[in-house]
Amino acid sequence: MKKFKLFGGLLVIALLTMFLIACGGDTESADSDAAEADSGTDKAETAESETEEEEAKDSGDLQEVKLVVPRTVEVLDDAHVWSAIKMGYFEEEGLNVSIEESFGTTDVKMVATGNAEFALPAPNFILMSIENELPIKAVFQNDWINIFGMAVLEDSDIETWEDMKGKTVALGDASWEDIINPVVIAAGLDPDEDLEYVVAGENRFQMVQEEKIDILFTWVGEVTELQGRGFDFKYIDGNEVLPYASNPLVTSLEIIEKDPEMVEGFARGLAKGMYFVKENPEAAADIVLGQFPSIDITWDGAVGAMLGRVKQGFGISEEEQQERVAEGIGLASDEKWALNVEWALKTDSIKEEIPLDRIFTNEFVDTRWDLTQVEEDAANYEFKVKDQYE
Repeated sequence: MKKFKLFGGLLVIALLTMFLIACGGDTESADSDAAEADSGTDKAETAESETEEEEAKDSGDLQEVKLVVPRTVEVLDDAHVWSAIKMGYFEEEGLNVSIEESFGTTDVKMVATGNAEFALPAPNFILMSIENELPIKAVFQNDWINIFGMAVLEDSDIETWEDMKGKTVALGDASWEDIINPVVIAAGLDPDEDLEYVVAGENRFQMVQEEKIDILFTWVGEVTELQGRGFDFKYIDGNEVLPYASNPLVTSLEIIEKDPEMVEGFARGLAKGMYFVKENPEAAADIVLGQFPSIDITWDGAVGAMLGRVKQGFGISEEEQQERVAEGIGLASDEKWALNVEWALKTDSIKEEIPLDRIFTNEFVDTRWDLTQVEEDAANYEFKVKDQYE
């Protein structure tokens, strides 16, 4: 295991936070965050008004469902989830969905122990969890490509993976080593000999911007958002080195057995949210910025982040994206997951090969829902906050 350099005890703080969440500590929902935004600005007033309208709805007949994500919720990366919430796609399935944050591998444990219904963890965390007998399974392919890579300053002399030798890499959490190491090794580097990982918490991209750390471990959706927020980064793509699948939607085996209709409904609502973002990236940006007015970004930057979200979910090229729509949004690939398992074995993330049918199922992915409903919603969307950013 690599030794980590720490900034200001951030690893201790992260671990304490993980412990509190695992023990059932309170977490604030994303809607509460938006409602508490500063009402002194136009953006905050818009978000507050939208939150009040949502709270006024009678959701007594809706099933409460919690999705946990392994980082802050105040980002553009979950635009497809927020689009499904705001456009009523989850409500059509009888679900009232909330998003909460977790840290490290806590999201998987929350699902396995019944403290959340769904999570979107990195594939290596899923494989390690299954090997350790956690009762979880992937039910929807949320990220089609390998979303993970590195970012450096635009004027950096680091142009390739080979150029990273001897450099420091900023991680948000020590466990992220298991996410990026397969890509690093596939690129021909030895993570123990060639790189120094630095646990820098949520300040990691500022530290790279300030040249305190050389490289940022990141992903497509995040780096496009950071570029839109004015960070001077260029991206070195991990998918070009190792084209396997990334984060799927996971749930527990108990939920699969006891509430399969809810799982299918959530997957269908999520697919509609993904398609909405693809059909109208500007509308998706408007939805998330209305939810989180504290995100400091230009309008063009926010739309660019939405295009990054589309690439994560559907593929890099337009041709690949259309194939994903035609075949079925959310279907997982045997070939890609076999590559995930292969590299998890090569990097000692897991000790024995795991059969694919223990990892994921496509039985809950509905490939027959009507695309025209979402296309019409996207075409007719009425903007709420766009004019405040232009």
